[in-house]
Amino acid sequence: MSALLDRVPAHEETLALGWRVARLPGKPYPGLVRDEHTDARGRVYLDLSREEWVTLDAFEDPRYALAELQVETGRLALAYVWPDDRLSAAWSVKRFTDAELRSYLERCAAWRDRYDAQRRHRRLGPPR
Repeated sequence: MSALLDRVPAHEETLALGWRVARLPGKPYPGLVRDEHTDARGRVYLDLSREEWVTLDAFEDPRYALAELQVETGRLALAYVWPDDRLSAAWSVKRFTDAELRSYLERCAAWRDRYDAQRRHRRLGPPR
């Protein structure tokens, strides 16, 4: 979140009931997929601004869908979910941290730099 938003928003650790974290083919990041037999551990961010939501929407893979789901506290939360629940391989946070995290954070920071430059260009218009 820090690489994308320049901060880590307030959050709480929770479980998404009836969801699991699946490994996506060819991707270092996971997908949240429906699975009535398990619950997915994750975070609910509590204070995202409208501009931060716009940034996250622009960043996320377009195959994700933004969905409302129930977490263990009984609260409803928004999450980006993957449409294909047939994925069987589990995603490993340890494997990601050990093998992918550094390069993934670099890609996130590079994406944010390009995104900010595009937004500045749109605001200011082409050079005259």
